[in-house]
Amino acid sequence: MKSLGKMKNAYSDDVKDILSMPPSSLTRWGSTVIFIIIVTLTVGCFIIKYPDTISCQATISPNDPPIWIVSKYTGKIKNLYVKDQQHVNKDEIIAVIENPAETKDVLTIDSFTKSIKINETPINTIKKDLQIGDIQESYNNLLKSIINYNNFINNNLYDQQITAQEKQIKPYNDYVSSVAKQVELGNKQNSIETVNYQREKDLHDKGLTSTADLENEEKNLINTQINLAQAKSTLANAKIQAATVESNISELQVRKEQERRDITTTLENAVKSLKNSITTWKQTFALISPIDGIVSYNNVWKENQTISQGEKAFAITRTNKSSCIVKAKIPITGIGKVRKGNKVNIILDGYPHMEFGYLKGEVLSISPMFDDNGYTATIDIKSETTTYGKKIPLDKTLAGTAEIITDDLSIAIRLLAPLRYFFKHNIET
Repeated sequence: MKSLGKMKNAYSDDVKDILSMPPSSLTRWGSTVIFIIIVTLTVGCFIIKYPDTISCQATISPNDPPIWIVSKYTGKIKNLYVKDQQHVNKDEIIAVIENPAETKDVLTIDSFTKSIKINETPINTIKKDLQIGDIQESYNNLLKSIINYNNFINNNLYDQQITAQEKQIKPYNDYVSSVAKQVELGNKQNSIETVNYQREKDLHDKGLTSTADLENEEKNLINTQINLAQAKSTLANAKIQAATVESNISELQVRKEQERRDITTTLENAVKSLKNSITTWKQTFALISPIDGIVSYNNVWKENQTISQGEKAFAITRTNKSSCIVKAKIPITGIGKVRKGNKVNIILDGYPHMEFGYLKGEVLSISPMFDDNGYTATIDIKSETTTYGKKIPLDKTLAGTAEIITDDLSIAIRLLAPLRYFFKHNIET
């Protein structure tokens, strides 16, 4: 037993020596490893960064959402012209609600009014026995206006009268020229007779000629002056008559233009009134596509089906679909972290992200003002294909969650942020 105790004491002394004086190499390498680990962790805290995410509600809407065609009248569907999912053109009639007019007759006069050209040529009319309901009165007024317009164009009364007056201008001008020539000759003859009379008077004053000779010369001078006066009067009357003819022509032209303007204005007003009546009929009874696109039945799918005023009958989706727009409501508490250009992951409510994945986007803009729900951000979707490679149709409004990925922050900054806050708000103050 004593020997065993001595052995224990001997081993204990050896162990104590080892523990009290560890090998220098172990101490050196152990310290180095610990130092490297501490430095690595410290550097890693400054190098390793990861972003925060801000979740907010998002709504995805197409830029050109489907357009609803709403009934403005209560009644039965009289005519249904297109099938579900059929392509329609802008202004194409999809269906007509029951009314007193025959649709084909209304469309006939609609096409007729569009073809009317008021260009100094007669207008061909169409048949009168049309069943067009409340449009009838406007149509009758148009027919009367067309008849008056055609009579004005075809009868050509003013042009005939103007032509007749114009034919008188040349004879009157020739007559005026002839009388003017007579006046010219009369003036010359008067000059000659005046000279003859003066010569005879001089001779008579000298006693070389008789009084009878002087009286004859005076008589000739007086006759010449009378003829000249008559010629001048005739010339004046001829000019008045020629001017009267020209005045008549001008008056006829003015009256023609005035009547043409009145008849044309009446016709234009009648056309406009009929077009307004047709437009009112279309707005009331016809269900018309406002755009090119695909029609989708909603509450109407067959003829004789009753539809109520204000009821959504059809939806039209554009054929050439444009991009969609995403609006997200950012909480006020997180707005400071969001920047233009931040990446966004969009998880759609109707498409579970575990199965479909999510869409990727980018923040385009942030509204400067906020409402009760926060700030509105506009997000651009890069592709309709999700991270799982599945394409999501974005032709209808969808709801979801937008996870906005904010700027990266290092672990060190995140750890030091509370300390900095503490010093700023407690020690420095």
